[in-house]
Amino acid sequence: MSEAFVLPRRRRRIRPYLDLTAMIDTVFNLLIFFAVASSFVGARAGIDLRLPSAKTAQPVPERVVLTLLPGQPIQVDGRTVPHEEIGPAITRLTGGDLDTQIVVMADARVPYEELVAALDEVRLAKYHRIALAAKAKTEEKPTR
Repeated sequence: MSEAFVLPRRRRRIRPYLDLTAMIDTVFNLLIFFAVASSFVGARAGIDLRLPSAKTAQPVPERVVLTLLPGQPIQVDGRTVPHEEIGPAITRLTGGDLDTQIVVMADARVPYEELVAALDEVRLAKYHRIALAAKAKTEEKPTR
């Protein structure tokens, strides 16, 4: 009677094992590659702007930036705007707050007439806090 009721031994099942180390290494390397590659793309996205220099140049915290480049359309905070839409574009950005600082970044090569016309549009929109951007002037050492 003891032999009839003996259960057969269970075989151990081999569970499938998936080693993720190689996949994690690959994903990590891709992450590093795209992080480094995206930093190079951002470096080229800037605009080529040569500002005039001034000894009294200071940074301005809260502002809207009006950018003028020679031979290119006018930009208000990085968005291209037609000349006649400068005032309304600034008003949309500031929410109608006439005390917002408007910083005009005009390249040194921009014709004076274009600069005055853009400043006139800002003044017609009733903004009175207008600043012209300049880079800080570095002290020149005398050469011998």
